[in-house]
Amino acid sequence: MKLVRAEQVLALLAIIAVLVTTAPATASGDWQPDPERYGAGVREEVPVTMADGTVLRADVHYPTDPATGEPATGPFPVVLTQTPYGALMNIAPGLTETDGGGADDDFALLGGGNDYLVKRGYLFVVADVRGTGTSQGVWDFLGPQERADGAALVRWAAGLPESSGSVGLLGASYMGINQFFTAAELGPDSPLKALFPVMASNSPYRDMAFPGGALGLSAGALYLGLTGLMEVANLLTALHPDLAKVLAQRVAGLLNMHGGLAVDVLTDGDRGYDEAYWQSRSPRSVLPAVVQAGVPAYLVGGWQDTFQRGEPLNFTDLQTVAAGAAPGGPMRPDQPARPEYQLLTGPWQHVTAGNGIDLNRIQLRWFDQWLKGRDTGVTDTDTPLHLYELGSGRWLDASHFPLPQTVPTAHYLREDAKLATALPSEPERDDVLLHTPVASPCNGGLDQATAGGLIAMLGALGLPEPCATNDNTAQLPPFAHTYTTEPFSAATTLAGPVSATLYVTATRPETQLVVTVSDVAPNGLSSPITSGALMGSMRAVDPARSWFAPDGNYLLPYHPYTRASKAPVPVGEPVRYDIEIAATFAQFRPGHRLRVTVSTVDTPRLLPKVAQLPGVLGGVYRVHHDPGLASFVELPLALSAAFTDLAEVPRG
Repeated sequence: MKLVRAEQVLALLAIIAVLVTTAPATASGDWQPDPERYGAGVREEVPVTMADGTVLRADVHYPTDPATGEPATGPFPVVLTQTPYGALMNIAPGLTETDGGGADDDFALLGGGNDYLVKRGYLFVVADVRGTGTSQGVWDFLGPQERADGAALVRWAAGLPESSGSVGLLGASYMGINQFFTAAELGPDSPLKALFPVMASNSPYRDMAFPGGALGLSAGALYLGLTGLMEVANLLTALHPDLAKVLAQRVAGLLNMHGGLAVDVLTDGDRGYDEAYWQSRSPRSVLPAVVQAGVPAYLVGGWQDTFQRGEPLNFTDLQTVAAGAAPGGPMRPDQPARPEYQLLTGPWQHVTAGNGIDLNRIQLRWFDQWLKGRDTGVTDTDTPLHLYELGSGRWLDASHFPLPQTVPTAHYLREDAKLATALPSEPERDDVLLHTPVASPCNGGLDQATAGGLIAMLGALGLPEPCATNDNTAQLPPFAHTYTTEPFSAATTLAGPVSATLYVTATRPETQLVVTVSDVAPNGLSSPITSGALMGSMRAVDPARSWFAPDGNYLLPYHPYTRASKAPVPVGEPVRYDIEIAATFAQFRPGHRLRVTVSTVDTPRLLPKVAQLPGVLGGVYRVHHDPGLASFVELPLALSAAFTDLAEVPRG
């Protein structure tokens, strides 16, 4: 931590700060962000003792009197971030900011300070979770002890000097995910009044660790490598207050998380399946408790984010549970859309959240509403879904997910590389695929799996993104096959989850199938939009937890991914595979075409697990197009003109 920014406060604002310490309540239509009434100070490495005696440490950023530099008189609400990235904040502070809020934007992706809030009358606390940074204990990735710690930290923050007693949670990625667990642990009538999770997963197993039942190689390796090096750097570069005690704890944490997961991947262990370990660490398991606790949440996601799949599902579960239904299903078109749960999804990768908009202003408006009791107008909406439309650059408001304007329609994979709504009337030639263990890494999955870090690095060097218009369709048969629609005559939007149903005969007891949806421009350049994958042995579907389109086809198939659901692929027999493809919101302009690519590899994002690898190598697949075995994709499409509610999103 220890991020310090030089303060430049105008003399006029200093005079105002002395005279005004709290903002008056305003009518919803009149709300504007407060000016900077305060300076910002910080108390570093404040000890917080947990019930078992473990000492966590936090930095407390507080408003100061700009005239004297002394702590300002409150009371002030508290915004809390719980981060496992303490050491990373010291060695890479530039990664904590976006370009969406101006020169003084301290939006903390990895867990740094937030002077934007502090200068407008908030305490801002950054705490190292147990076993990370300068906190004692053994890190247990989103484990039960961390949830208890989160609840204790909220209660402690509510009791800080100058605190008003109201607490909100803020943070991205891990610090977005752990907000749900903290809220669930606290329950109703706690000091916690609001959440603001940015780029938060619905299921770390499905979104990052094992998408489609395969190993999420690049994302998993990147995360384990980053966090492992982070803790080594913390021990080597910091004079840790409890170095002797903490050294053994850090080693135990690395062995548990990094070593244990690696062993399970190599030996087909329990953590390779979506069972007790991962289910207990999935926000989907606690979202009903978040609703029961009565804590509102403003979610932020990205159409190119690592957690692209899960972010709309968090929104849907919160809305569905709030409407009195069980979690896991789609929103009903007739259910009310609750303004307490909102989702803003932009064109972002993981580390570019908020680029191009003023995300600080949005979070201030949310916290002013729930922590300061101001009527900011943020709840005066029946369209709490705010979506960036890829391809057009429009921001649009909607009420329900899936979007009711769309008509999900089966588009059949036909011979001669055609994608059409007409079912084959007679048998057509099979397409032959050869499994290949690796392929060109130049694809959309590379950007997502590296959290957008590669793009950010190239941008910092002034270099263009090399894979923006290449989705591996350069791989000619038999390593990939493409199926393309006729050009659209009018602007058409693909909105919501997509599924693919493939009928395939294979020569091996394991298969790997990858489906990518792309936009093809009139000049032939293709841009990947979204994708999905499935290992054949994990193909079992639970219809009770799946979403269906009005035509009866799967819109979002739910795969258990458990050891009990695993089954080898029958060699030489046609097998049905229902593949979940992450939701998107993308416009195809007139003259553009929609392309579906079917391949057997997604380098470097996915790799078969060690136990799966022998069964998949050397496989030959036949993709069927016969009337009784007609492979297709279910595409929820609508004319773009059907989406008319333009969203008011503050620009950066």
